[in-house]
Amino acid sequence: MRRLNVREAQIDACIRDSMFAIPARPLNPELLPGELLLLQLSKQDMIRLKHRHRINFALVFSHLERDFDGSISRRHWPSEGRTWKWIVYGSATIPTIPFNLEDLKLSRDYSGQTNPRFIAPEDETHIEPLIQWALAQAPEPDLQLIKPLQVAEEFGKYRTLDAIFNHDRIATLEPSTRSTTSERFIRNPALADTLKSYYDHHCQVCGNDFEPTYGVPYVESHHIHYLRDGGHDLSQNIVVLCPNHHRIVHATGARFDKTSLTYDYPNGLKEPLILPDHLSRTPKFNQLYI
Repeated sequence: MRRLNVREAQIDACIRDSMFAIPARPLNPELLPGELLLLQLSKQDMIRLKHRHRINFALVFSHLERDFDGSISRRHWPSEGRTWKWIVYGSATIPTIPFNLEDLKLSRDYSGQTNPRFIAPEDETHIEPLIQWALAQAPEPDLQLIKPLQVAEEFGKYRTLDAIFNHDRIATLEPSTRSTTSERFIRNPALADTLKSYYDHHCQVCGNDFEPTYGVPYVESHHIHYLRDGGHDLSQNIVVLCPNHHRIVHATGARFDKTSLTYDYPNGLKEPLILPDHLSRTPKFNQLYI
């Protein structure tokens, strides 16, 4: 595992292109395929943007390529006015629970401008549970990771919701995850499960919770704009509903008003969401993909 310092203006390009540039090839140890590269927001950008956490994403390292004449650097980062000797390529971007290395109980200080900075193996164990492999639909390493059912309980609602939005940011930028066809719809069960965890398995419309009566937390997820009709598997296109509301929304063809966050039924009944959190905090980068 390594740490990369990245400016906010570079993060979307890192996600979209699965690329990063570094001045020297890492040695002792060398980068290995599958190794995680933590995208750490620069401290200046964190302060300027008033973000609470510097790390929200990690690249899965694939391979290195030497940029002999600087053409790759100039093509992908024309506004930087400089070139780098090595280009890092990733195979995937993984969302994380938002965190700061300096807030964890690590064996050493990982501050500084060195890119990439090697993370000691004993410190990886503190970081691994924060990596949300399931939200990326990426094969997990053989690790004991926090599952979606316990995410909000383990990390709190604020950080869980930001992790969900991190998933959405990746999904809107990675071309392979943006399209659906009539034969196959791209769906990530962990996204719905993490939303259910955020709402503690309560219906967003009526607040119903099955656990007190039946001893089992149960709720369902519903896509506002159906995937078969071109909707996207993003949090802004999902509501968490009890089985009764899920079935009646389908049976009546109720329309969801995204402005008022209300379900409008054909008979004139209007039911607003009483738990609107993730839909009332709409990230700007999601707007075009719902």
